[in-house]
Amino acid sequence: MNLRVFGLALMAIVSFGFGTNDGLAASPAGRFCGEMISSGDYQDVETLLNIDRDGRIAGAYELNEPDGRVAGTLTEKDGSGTSRTLVWADKYGTGTLDLHFSDDYQEFQGRWGASMNGRPEAPSHTWNGTRCTGPSLR
Repeated sequence: MNLRVFGLALMAIVSFGFGTNDGLAASPAGRFCGEMISSGDYQDVETLLNIDRDGRIAGAYELNEPDGRVAGTLTEKDGSGTSRTLVWADKYGTGTLDLHFSDDYQEFQGRWGASMNGRPEAPSHTWNGTRCTGPSLR
């Protein structure tokens, strides 16, 4: 009798645990492929995002420009949930990136702006991404 109860309980746990992913929290962590405005034109960009122990986004990006690849870093400045403000940094300087994720974190729409003389300009250039399914830009 105890073995039968144990077996039914184990089957319930396995079915619940592996039967659906709906119970798992969605997250902005992952690899996103998209486009951004850079050098006055749309460029392919790959954005890699991670979540640190404090729940803040940190990551990196790489974009293809006519003169070659540009790599940069991202760190979260502010925000929560599906709206976050990040600081970007690469060979051109630094600035802010406002990201707005879909509710399931499968994509984001963003706007970025540079800093001039230590003062951030209003984010006005597009930076978008959807979870990547293909190979890396590298």
